[in-house]
Formats: sequence, C-alpha cells, structure tokens
Amino acid sequence: MKIKRLKIYQQLLIVFFVAVLLPLCITTLVITNVNQHAVRAELKYSAVLTTDSVYQRLKKSIHEKKLAILVIAKSLNYIKTDEKIKNFLREISESSDSITTVNLIDGDKNINKTNVNKYFQATEVEIFPEHKKNSILMYVKLNNNRFLKKEIKINTLESELFKYIVNDTKQVYVIDSQNKVIMSYNHDQKMLNKLLPQIPEYFNVDEPLIFGNIKNQPNVYLKIKEPDWSIVVATPKSLTNYGIIDARAKIITAIVVAATFIIILGMLYSYSLNANLAQLFKAVSAIAAGNYRRKARLIKDFFTPYEFVYLVEKFNEMAQKINESYNELQKANEELSKLDKLKSNLIDTVSHEFRTPLTSIRGYTSRLLRTDIALDEETRIKSLKIIKQQAERFSRLVDDLLVIPEIESSLLRVFPEKITINDILKDCILSIQQKQQRQFILQIDENFPTIYADADRLVQIILNLLDNSIKYSPEDSKINLNITAEGNFAVIKIKNECNPISEDKLDWLFEKFTRVEDELTRTTRGTGLGLFIVRGLVKTMGGEIFLKANEGFEVSFTIPLAEN
Repeated sequence: MKIKRLKIYQQLLIVFFVAVLLPLCITTLVITNVNQHAVRAELKYSAVLTTDSVYQRLKKSIHEKKLAILVIAKSLNYIKTDEKIKNFLREISESSDSITTVNLIDGDKNINKTNVNKYFQATEVEIFPEHKKNSILMYVKLNNNRFLKKEIKINTLESELFKYIVNDTKQVYVIDSQNKVIMSYNHDQKMLNKLLPQIPEYFNVDEPLIFGNIKNQPNVYLKIKEPDWSIVVATPKSLTNYGIIDARAKIITAIVVAATFIIILGMLYSYSLNANLAQLFKAVSAIAAGNYRRKARLIKDFFTPYEFVYLVEKFNEMAQKINESYNELQKANEELSKLDKLKSNLIDTVSHEFRTPLTSIRGYTSRLLRTDIALDEETRIKSLKIIKQQAERFSRLVDDLLVIPEIESSLLRVFPEKITINDILKDCILSIQQKQQRQFILQIDENFPTIYADADRLVQIILNLLDNSIKYSPEDSKINLNITAEGNFAVIKIKNECNPISEDKLDWLFEKFTRVEDELTRTTRGTGLGLFIVRGLVKTMGGEIFLKANEGFEVSFTIPLAEN
C-alpha cells in the first residue's frame, strides 16, 4: 500500500495545531483557573485584614474612652461640692471634640432602668448606642445611686476607625445586636440587606468568619464581645470583576492575539520555505540532467533558516568544484613539474659541488701515493693543504644540507656563549683568503664588546655570506665588513659590488634553491641555499637579517650582545 506523503505546509499546519494552538488553549484554561483561585484567596485575605484592622482600632478606641470616663469618675471623689463637679464636667466637655457632654445624673430619676444593669459596680462601664442623636452613651455607677454619663459623637468615632482605609472599595459596617448600623464605610444599604440574612448562626466571638453565597465575593463577619456589636466587611462585585473577570478577559485576549500572530508567522514561513525548496529542486534536476554549472537560486528573507542557506551554499559549492577540479589538477601538475625541476637542479648542483672537492682530494691523494716520482717537501705540504681545504669545503656543504631540515622543522639547536667577534671575523677572512685572494676591509673597534652566540654557527653564517660576496662580485672588487653596536645588539654588515637587484626580489632570495639570474651567476655554481640557511641560523640565535641592493649588495644581521 502506497503511503501518501504530506507536503511541508501541510505538516506545518498539523504541527502548529498540535504543538502550538492546543497547548495555548490548555494553558489559557490553567492560567485563568490558577488566577481565579489566587485572586479569590487574595480577596479573602484582604477582607480578613480589613476586618481585623477595624476591629483592633475599635477596641483600642473604646478602651481609651472607657479609661477616660473611669478616670473622670475617680476624680469626682476628690471634689466636695456639686457646683465644682458641674464646672469640672463642663470644662471636660468643652475641651474635647469627640465628647458632646459629660453629666452627673440621678439613677432613680433620670436613667432608664431597662438599659442599665442595677448590679453595676463602681468601676464598670456600660455602653448604649443612641441612634436618634447619632451618639454613644457610656455610664459609670457612682456612690449614692448616681451615674456619670458620657456622650460620644458617632461620626468622630467613625472617622477614627476608617481614617487609615484609603482607596479601598470594600464596604465596612459596624452593627449592633439588632442589626442596626452604627458606623459604616462605603455604605450600600441594598448590599447590606442582602448580606444580613447570609450571616451564619454559629460563630466564635472575636474571631473573623468568612461567609457569602458567591465564592469570588468573600464577606467577613466578626462578633465583638464588648460592646455587643458586630463588624461586617463586604467585597463588592467591582473588585471581583477587576481581579478575576477583567484579568480572565485580558488573558484570553492575549492568547488569541498570540495564536493569530503565530498562525500568520507560520504561513509566511511555510511560503518562504516552499519557494526556496522549489528553487533547490530545479537545481537538483538540472545537475541530474548533466548541467553541472547550474546553481540554486536562494530567496533570502527574514524567514530563511540558516540551515537552508548553508545547504544551498554547499550545493552551489559542490557544483562549482566540479569545474574547479580540472583547474586545480592543472595547477597541481605545474607544481609537480616545478618540484621535479628543483629536484633535478638540486641533484645537479649538489653532485657538482661535491664532485669538485672530491676530485681535488682524490687527485692530490693519488699524487702523494705515487712511488715512481720523488716529491719534495714543499710540494707535499702544498698538496696536503689543498686536500685539507677541499675537505673543509666538503664538510661545509654537508653541514649546510644537514641544517636545512632542522630549520624547516624549527628543531635547530644552538649553544650560545660569550665570544669575541673580532677574532672570529679575522679567522673567517683568513680561511677565505687561503682559497682565493680578495681584499677585505674590516671596520671594527678593537675593544668591541663580547657577543652572546654559538661560535660554530656564527662561523657558518659568516663563511656563507663571504663566500656569496666573492661569487657574486667582480674579481678585482673589495668586500667591506662593518661591525657596530646598536642598543643590545651587534650589527654585522657585509657589502660587495653587484649589479642592481629590484626590491621585490630581495625577500625572494631567502627561499631555497633561489639565485638571481645575471652574468655572474651564469659563470658560478651554487646551491641557492646560502641565504636560506643564514636567515634560519640568525633567527635561532635571536637576531634579524636584512638585504639592501641600492648601491651594491649589502647583507646586515644582528646578534645579541653579552650581558656584563
């Protein structure tokens, strides 16, 4: 059975629905449910906190006013006449904004027996609301069946209770045992009429109790023991709407906007991906048909993924490399031909350079071994000197060839020490002059400081440079050697006459098997390794080497001076 394959945009739609839209819907339900429970708990906590705040301030205010009337009652024991007592009570009433009057009354004539307990002790206070006068009465029983009555304004007590409630939309009521309102904050009689029948019958005094028929509108009821009042705190519907309904609407709106944005983004992404895939399919078909130069055209936009760009770039590189392979093969053949030429040149040069000293050594050795002729002492010594010179030349050639791999692999080792360069230069000049008479002009201070270098390697450097100066300069020309001290280095300059050399070829002379083609080089033999070896030895000993060809040919290199 053939399985039907879905296109990319169809797969993307399924992925968006399963991996995006469905989780968004589930997330919306979870978030709204969690938010509802959290806000509901916060509303309960806030209502209880408001109730407790009003309760604590009410207790404190009533307690303070009880203490005040008791203090007044005890003070009356020290006043002897009724006239002074009246004046004292009048002064107290006039000095307080919260107290309307403080009177001394006769219990048998001026007090309602049903309101005042006949068993009052001298230190007890009884509180009664006076609704008609919007005040609260406090009574303290005195001696001789008299009572001290203190009248407190309800609006004053109400402002004390609610002055710390700021920007709170909750409704707060203080009611008596008959469910009549004594004080209120954000009074709403309709709301109160709905709440009163819902107040539970069983409760604990001085403990807040949450009640109400609507879960998202928690109300709190708190029964006070003394006075016989109750505190009711109601949560309005507007607060519930703001915390739950409005928040739910905002969450759903945000989810819908996010889902719409994701769908639009997915459609744009699918379109961009399909367009690029179509271009890639065309390029693949062209390559399959044999058109290896065909490249895939990429439509780059915000939705083009990096992996797709990478794929198209690599595909185009693959197509391009098919054509480039032939050019690279041609270039490789040219390099091989060049290397083969260099190899042949090296073999030819080395064989010739080795053959010359070997021929001299073999010829003069055979001459010394002949017994058919008598050799005088002078001829024998001359022959031995030539053999020695050719052996030294042969040894230097071998040393040059052996040092090349060490220079290329950076494994060349030197053993520097404090040496006198004046002596080394004179020995090198003398060694060269034994082979070929040339005029050397040495300029150096007799008291030139010692240098820090490997003596054998330094000799190898100087002999190579002097040998080059002799090869590539006219026979009757002079070779100048100038040694100076600059900073912490000794600067050795070797200059000879030479045909002009362009600046772009100077660095090229440091390469292996490199020689400048002119009339002198055509008549002399050489390996083309001298400057390559010299540069490697100089750098290994911590120096630098420079070439100049303005007026003649000058080689200068530096060697560190020895520390004092």
